[in-house]
Amino acid sequence: MSGTFTERWYRLALRAFPPGHRAEYGAEILGTLLNDTPRRVPSPRETAGLLTAGLAARARAATTPWWTDGVRLGLSTLALANLAYGIADHASLGWLAASALLVLALLRGWVLMALPLALAVAFSTGRAMLVGMEATTWPSQIFGPAYHNWISLAPYGVLAVGAIALAAARPRNLRARPLWWLVIPAAALALTYLPGTWEYGEVWQLFRAGTESVLLLAGLLATAVARTPRWALAAAIYVLPGVTRQLVNPPSTTQDLDYWLILTGLLLAMTATAWQARPVPETRHPR
Repeated sequence: MSGTFTERWYRLALRAFPPGHRAEYGAEILGTLLNDTPRRVPSPRETAGLLTAGLAARARAATTPWWTDGVRLGLSTLALANLAYGIADHASLGWLAASALLVLALLRGWVLMALPLALAVAFSTGRAMLVGMEATTWPSQIFGPAYHNWISLAPYGVLAVGAIALAAARPRNLRARPLWWLVIPAAALALTYLPGTWEYGEVWQLFRAGTESVLLLAGLLATAVARTPRWALAAAIYVLPGVTRQLVNPPSTTQDLDYWLILTGLLLAMTATAWQARPVPETRHPR
């Protein structure tokens, strides 16, 4: 294996670091890794070390107040879930377009664009409660589902309140979230329109539970590295509306109960980790 491949391999691993860190230290790190070994095979341990250190640097690199970043991340996950379920419900193109634009605005940090979209989504889902049952007959080409109880509207109310808070704060330098988050609605699209009935089936439930668990575990790891409550806040925004719904309408199966207990446990672990004091490095005194 050539040294050129090894260098490209390490350059690819260095992309785990924030751009500013790469620009300042990338050449030095790369030179150290390739020093006197121009043709060796890339080391798995060094590759894992680069990825771990890079993700830790990204976790510490947030420049915005922790609560605005946490609120935006939590709202993004709610908006992604709303879009995924809209796809599975075969919602109207108008509803799907508004939901997709809300996801894009939150991921890219366009808080002023997200505000009217979040308010529109909240109003549309709550129109039967706000206006009356006649609102359920409004044009289906534009409006999405209408819920008839306040507990089902909790996630959409959180979307609206959170979008108002973000717009009022007008945070600067909100980092754009990567577009790989869109794999969630893409998977919902595939499960909905593949031959057979996949939406809301066992595969759908496994994908949902797996995705949520992976994201919460990643948040727990990032919290342990950076010791900031931003990910705990984001997790609370996503998990608590569902937990509240289960408290009002208890799960009908042990599987559902276990699922919500796991999510709640991960949220509590993340919260406890966020408020632990960051370890102070030991000071070494010259002898």
